[in-house]
Amino acid sequence: MDMIDIRVAACIIRNNKILMIQHKKADKKYWLLPGGRIEYGETIIDALKRELIEETGLEIAVGKLIFISDAIPEDNHRHILNLFFEAKVTGGELQLGDEEILNAVEFIDVDKIDELVIYPLIKEELKQYINTGQPLGYLGCRWR
Repeated sequence: MDMIDIRVAACIIRNNKILMIQHKKADKKYWLLPGGRIEYGETIIDALKRELIEETGLEIAVGKLIFISDAIPEDNHRHILNLFFEAKVTGGELQLGDEEILNAVEFIDVDKIDELVIYPLIKEELKQYINTGQPLGYLGCRWR
């Protein structure tokens, strides 16, 4: 049975820096907003808080929903619904989680976003949100 994966992610901006996670798959490295899949029976907010602790060691307060995107490859072998929330750090200590795919976690100067490979393809919308603070709603499909 085909299923839709729901991924939640946190946009945390502090001192003009944004929290990003770097994944490494084979020889490919790319950045994402920290987060992950919702587990069965888990609320969106609980999933986001759990994922942030697992990936970054940070405890968060979740704010408003800032944008939503689909990720559907051309061959339709999977479908991910991404929900992006603003969040603030409330505790914990920044440290990289122990999942094999995780390569780095850091607060990156927002002026350096253009230099990063970011997935899903939300770089322009992320910069717009950082500049305006306004939610952008549905962004469409961002696999390609």
